[in-house]
Order: sequence, then C-alpha cells, then structure tokens
Amino acid sequence: MITLYRAVSRFEKQDFDSKGILRTEKNTLEGKQFFKSPEAINEFVSNSILQQYEPPYEYLLIINVDKKGFNKIPHTDLELDGFDAISIHEDYLPTFNKCIKFVKQQAL
Repeated sequence: MITLYRAVSRFEKQDFDSKGILRTEKNTLEGKQFFKSPEAINEFVSNSILQQYEPPYEYLLIINVDKKGFNKIPHTDLELDGFDAISIHEDYLPTFNKCIKFVKQQAL
C-alpha cells in the first residue's frame, strides 16, 4: 500500500463524497497533486491559511492505494513547497481511482 495526502475544499469533498472518485472540473488544474507525507500536507495547509487561499482547504483526504496498480499509472514525481509529491494527470485519474483501497477523511 501507498499512502497519499490531499487537502481539499468543501466543494471538492462534496464532489468526492457524491461521486466516489477524484476528478477534475471546469476551471481547475488538469490533474490532482498529492503529498507523500503527513508533515508535508500539514505544512502546505498551514501556508495556505497564511496566504488566505480561496477556496480554503477544509478537509484532508488520506488515501491508501494499491502499490502494484499505482506503479503502473503514469504520474509525475515533483517537489511542492519543498516536499515530495506526485501529480496524476486527469487522463489517468480513472485508473488511479480504481487503485484506491481506502480513504479516510478528516476536517482541518
């Protein structure tokens, strides 16, 4: 298993809850980014509060994905705010969603 972390707005959480998948919407980035550690997501959220992101991040998704399936999905390893992260292009989100085994949600 691989654990990934994503901060989401109320709207994105509601979309995930209603559809059961991660997806992009009109006027959003063409993919989803995930941090690889809880320390990274905590720092990112703290910085987003200081910078007054709109819409604000209100929830944390802790996503466990099947490692074997995940490793077959094209993704980009990158550094976000000084922390290891990954990006999944919207074309590969349907396959990524099939690799999700469990999602824990918590309010920020």
